[in-house]
Order: sequence, then structure tokens, then C-alpha cells
Amino acid sequence: MRKGLALALLGIVAAMTIGALSLQAADTIKIGFIPSITGAAAAEGALQLKAIKLAAKQINAAGGVNGKQIELVIADNQSSNPGALAALQKVVEQDKVLAMVGVIKSTQILAMSETIQKYGIPMMIGGTLANLTKRGNPWLFRFRPDDSVTSAAMVKYLKEDTKFTKIGILHDSDAFGTGGADLVEASLKRAGLQMVKRERYTTKDKDFTAQLLSLKNAGAQVMILYATNDNDAAVVVRQYRQLGSPYFYLSTSASQMKDFLDLARDAAEGIVCLADYIPGQSAVTKKYEADYRNEYHEDFDATEAWTYDGLNVLVNAIRKAGEDRAKIRAAILATQGYQGVLGTYNFTPQGDGLHQVSVIQIEKGEKRKLVKVVNVPAE
Repeated sequence: MRKGLALALLGIVAAMTIGALSLQAADTIKIGFIPSITGAAAAEGALQLKAIKLAAKQINAAGGVNGKQIELVIADNQSSNPGALAALQKVVEQDKVLAMVGVIKSTQILAMSETIQKYGIPMMIGGTLANLTKRGNPWLFRFRPDDSVTSAAMVKYLKEDTKFTKIGILHDSDAFGTGGADLVEASLKRAGLQMVKRERYTTKDKDFTAQLLSLKNAGAQVMILYATNDNDAAVVVRQYRQLGSPYFYLSTSASQMKDFLDLARDAAEGIVCLADYIPGQSAVTKKYEADYRNEYHEDFDATEAWTYDGLNVLVNAIRKAGEDRAKIRAAILATQGYQGVLGTYNFTPQGDGLHQVSVIQIEKGEKRKLVKVVNVPAE
């Protein structure tokens, strides 16, 4: 009898425990996040993590979502394509997340795309490869301006704000650099500007003198640098200065990142480049800047704040749609005029949210000056 009573009590305790765990799970909404915690991209992953944790803390402090708290479920993508796929599978299959904030590397997104589509799970992304959202996967939502926006903005700025007509291109030979240069070349042709020379280099090259002189000898008035890595861009700008700054320097965002500025130092002064946005650009940005500094006692990195916007837009969609993935997807696509840190989000049917880029100039002391915001009509 005693044994039976003990077993019965054990059963009651077990049932109560399971019930408590179920109640606890029901009180949260699980959102997956798979940044690079280890590996080559760990530094940028750490910054992305800070941004999204700030967003989650603020959302929960304001009451959460439909009476529930946001629970971030984090898995390391190990700075690799296989690692990203493994992290995705873990948080979806084991942790049962409702939706995802993904990664910034386009190659990792491509590696996961088929599985994301199979799961039918909304994923917020930061990758800028132009066709990421045009490959038939309806579950990807982009929170940075893609390369077609960046390239078109570069050419639009040259056409509308300068008198330069002869353009040279220097680009990384990887997929990002080559794809971006192709888009720039096409935009130049549409704008009626002349591409006089196109040169390429390999990541981690140390000498760019031959390519820089080739652009000069071809009569380039402008060099458009489509650089993947800020370290490469820093070497380019120093050698560009050693050659006497033979043409106008216009670059991707690699030429305004903190590591670039630390390496380039005085050589960066006066160059023009594109950025998602700069600190203090809007009221929303100013608030984010203050909140981030108050939370972490350091300045934020502009490149990684897409995770902050991504979580906030996702949460707004869940508030409207409830915990139904298909309805969440529809609510994100219906998002128009949302004022985020990076700018104003107006989603296209393909899932692209941002259609504007900031043109900035680097000033003395590594300061960034806003030249103009270029809007590129959504395709």
C-alpha cells in the first residue's frame, strides 16, 4: 500500500511539474537568434547580440507581446555555412522557436534557405546580396539596404551631386565584390556615365598599386571601391593617398567601419562612402544611441543595429497576427512607414524593407558627416 501511495504521489508531482513547465513555456514567446559567437566573425556577432538583447529587454520591460515575454533562444553559427544550418535546425527542431532573427552573411543565408522554406518559419536577415529575396523563398525579410540599392545610390549620387562622368571600379574578386561591381556597372550604363576601367583584387592582398595606377591611366575621375573587408579597404586608401589621391574616392560601407578608421587614420579624412545610417541621423537613432550607451557604456556599431530593428518589427507583427507563422509573414510584409534605427521600413512583396542609403564623408578625428540620404525606388 505504501509503495502504491508513493507511486501515486510521484505521479501527482510529475504531473504538477509538467504542468508548471507547460505554463512557463506558455508565458514566453521563443525567438531564435543564430549569430557568430565563435570563429572569424565572432566580433561582429558579439555586437549583433548586444543590439538584439537591448531590444528584447525593452520589449519585455514594456509588457512583452500580448501578455507574454520574449525569450531569445541563441545558438552559435560558428562563422560557417554548416554551423549556420546546424544552429537553425537546433533552435527550430529542439527549442521550438516561433520565428527567427538570422545572420548578416549572405553565404550563410543561401546555405540555410532551403531548410528555412521547408520549416515555413519567418527569418529576419541582414545579408545584402541582391537576389537573396528573389529566389522564391517567401520567409526571408531583409533589414539592410541590399546591393542593388547601394550600387544605384552610388551612381545616383555621382549623377546628381557631382560633375564626374568617367568612373573606374575597384572590387574584391569574391562573390560580394564581383556582384556589387556588376550592379554598379549596369547602373552606370543606365545613368549615361562612362566606366573607363574595372580592376579587381583578392581578399587580404597587400599591394593595390597596380590597380590604382591602372584606373588613373585610364582617365578615371572617380574610383568606386566595392570592398568586402574593412582591412583591405584600409590598405587601399593608404596607397591611394601615397599616389597623391588621383581621383575622387567613393566606397561601400567597408570604408566607414571602426576597424577601417582605426587602421586608415588620417588617410581616411575626406573620403566619401555609403552607410546604412550614421549616429544621430534621426530621432530614433539618437534614442537608440543613448539607450545603447546607457546599457553597455560604449558607443554602438551602426552595422549591427539591424538585429534591433529586426526583432522590433517581428514583435509588432506578432502583436497583430498572434502566434501563427503564416499570419506573421503577412503582417511583416504589410509593414509600411515603420521608423527604425536604420531608416524607414517599407516592405516589398519580396521581403525587402529598406530602400535608402546614407552618403557620408569622413572628417578629421574619424567623425562621420552626413552628406545626403539617397532614396532608391523599390523594384
